[in-house]
Amino acid sequence: MVQRNRAEGWKHAKRSGHDNEILAEEMIQNDPEVRNKFLTLADKANCEITSIKASGLKEKNVESILGGMKTKSKTDLYIFLDDGSYLNVSIKKSGGGQVYLISTSRFINGFEKHFRKLIPHDAKKGMELFWGSAHDTSSIIEQYGNSYLDYETRKNRIVADTLLKYDKNLYFNLLKWFSENIILVTEFCFSRGLAKNETDWADIIWYINKLEENDINEFFPLKKLYKTKMNNINYGSKNGGTTIQLPFGFVQWHQGQMQYHHNYYKIKTLYNELEN
Repeated sequence: MVQRNRAEGWKHAKRSGHDNEILAEEMIQNDPEVRNKFLTLADKANCEITSIKASGLKEKNVESILGGMKTKSKTDLYIFLDDGSYLNVSIKKSGGGQVYLISTSRFINGFEKHFRKLIPHDAKKGMELFWGSAHDTSSIIEQYGNSYLDYETRKNRIVADTLLKYDKNLYFNLLKWFSENIILVTEFCFSRGLAKNETDWADIIWYINKLEENDINEFFPLKKLYKTKMNNINYGSKNGGTTIQLPFGFVQWHQGQMQYHHNYYKIKTLYNELEN
């Protein structure tokens, strides 16, 4: 197994991801069975694909909902149809991993602007403490931290057990907010990100790896995902609760930011439950 440092690993992942995008693009173009399945799942069975554009290694940033800046699109393949419409595909080449990494403040601002819905103060405060951006994080750790004091001090964030000791309302209201807004959180992470324009939002997740690292090959239209029953949102059980477990994966602390993870098997289960 090749050992890589973090920078080398990131470059390899980006290049291999691009190679996978090109192979996936060729698969849609050249395999009628794949193309027909893709169009049928997207409710475009009567259409033909006129062109496909991969984002590529030198992908251009797009306009951000926050204004005055550019951001990455969640779309890897832009697919144009003969009826004048288009379908945007987000490709996942592994069954699990990061789907979105964002600072707490940008998540809050982006969510509120996208959905024109204010996040309550208790939920914001809970996020800031859980992901370590609150100004009083360190003092709360000193006063309420116990079993995980070393970890919390190093990361400058508090785990669920400490959040419960400090303020049970924040503890429960943070989970309540995720439970009440999980569909919008899912849409934010998988489809919109901080991209302002609908033309850059992903419509379909495609789990595919043509580099032979796994044998997963499945399309998931996001509109259908938003109709599934997304329950069982809880703090993780390890190390005092360092994550929040979500129906599509989980969200954890990573380098002072919110790191959302996707999980193919969780998503497939949601779709199967909807169909049965």
